[in-house]
This record gives sequence, C-alpha cells and structure tokens, in this order.
Amino acid sequence: MDPILRENAFLGETHIVTGAAQGIGFAVAQGLARHGAQVAMVDLDASRLEEARAKIEQAAVTPLVVPANVTSEEDVTRAVGQVLEASGCINGIVNVAGITRDTRITKKSYADFNLVLATHLGGTFLFTREVAVQHWHPLFKANGNEPLDDGVNRFIVNFSSVSARNGNVGQVDYTAAKGGIEAVTRTTAREFSGYRVRVNAVAPGPVNTPMLAGVGEAGIEAMRRSTLLGKVAEPAELAAAVVGLACPMISGYMTGQILAVNGGMYMA
Repeated sequence: MDPILRENAFLGETHIVTGAAQGIGFAVAQGLARHGAQVAMVDLDASRLEEARAKIEQAAVTPLVVPANVTSEEDVTRAVGQVLEASGCINGIVNVAGITRDTRITKKSYADFNLVLATHLGGTFLFTREVAVQHWHPLFKANGNEPLDDGVNRFIVNFSSVSARNGNVGQVDYTAAKGGIEAVTRTTAREFSGYRVRVNAVAPGPVNTPMLAGVGEAGIEAMRRSTLLGKVAEPAELAAAVVGLACPMISGYMTGQILAVNGGMYMA
C-alpha cells in the first residue's frame, strides 16, 4: 500500500504526536512526516525517541525530539513551548500516548486506575489546553476575538478505542479513559470552533502493537476472528486514517466526530 496519500500535503506545518517512540504513535509520526510535516515526536524516553527519529523515512523536514511525560503539567507546558520556539507555529496535535494496567475491578489498585486515566485522558487534555493557551488563543485574541478564517490548517486527532463503546474485562480504567476522550473530543470541537480547529478522534479495533502483544496469541486470534475483515490492523493503517483527518482537502468539513477504524468489530 502506498503510504503517500497526497504529496507534501503538510509542507510548512508542524504537528505534535505523543507516544511517538513506538507502535501507532511512531506510525503516525512517520505518516505525517512523509507528507511534509515537521513532526514533534513526544514520548518519555529521549534515547528511544532518537532511535525512532532515525527510522523515519522520506521526511521532507527532520522531526523534532521532545521528551516529556504526558501526565506532567510542567512537562507538557515545557514541551509545547519548545515546539513553538523551534517552529513558530503548531498546526496539529495527535494524542496517541497510552498505557494499560489490565486487571479486574476487584483487584485493580486505585494508583493504577489513576495512572491509566492520567496518561490517556490527562495527557490529551494537557496537550489540547497548552497548544490553545500558548498559540491558538493568542491568535484568536489578536484577531479581535473573531474566528480565524485565515485558511491555516489546524486540527486535533485524539485516540479512543472500540473498547469505549463495547467495554472490556480488566480494563475499567482504559475504557473509562477512552470514553472520556470521546466526550473531550466533542467538547473541544465546540470550544475551539472559533480557532477553526477541526477536532476528531479515531477509535481503533485491535492493532498489531507492543500493547496488543500483552494479551497473548489466543487473545489476538480471538480479536482477529471478531473482525469482519478477519485481521488485526497494522499501525500504518491507523496512520493513514490520521493523515486523512489531518488533511483539510479530505476532512475539511468534519469535526466533533469519532472515526471507527475497527475492521467491523463494532458498528454503532
């Protein structure tokens, strides 16, 4: 499958991608970079980010490496400021970073519950808020509090999950976070309409990532059989969906929506 949907679609733009050192986040970073964006790759481990950046192929602009803990307000504030200082503009955010601490409710610690929510839901909120506070809202104020009808591409893509609608045993924290992200997506779309930011989310089914590997071969096979397409998605297939949502020529009239990319595993 050709990974390029539209040559240099994002040339001159800067996109932040969290969780970019591996899995879906890395695939998204690579997909946006291949389409011309300067990608700011965010993850916890600086050395792993450097390794990931070295693997990015066909990038028109060298990606930025921005180590940060998405659960830390101080880290996120610093990271957004660093990207703005380096690029002068932030066009988009893709909030991918996430973890799991799977166990049933009766055995789940409150600390693990809160950590999963803080990573998925808190990280999404913090990056959303900081890009608005540091960049998009000042532009809005400078425009006399009038909508930013300047033709600049601005977007947010959040990551939900099929589990937000379907539930999943052992994942009360993960499913709660993903359901919350869908609600945050809709509210942000309303609040950021004056900035002309399109805010959408992707809700994947099973994807071939290190996180999925934790469920074991039997679990992965069961998930594969539960899809109508009879397969587990590859990260690049999710990256293609993100590129489509980020591109105003494809999704310019789409905001506040949850895009199901689950192989027919669940149909709302």
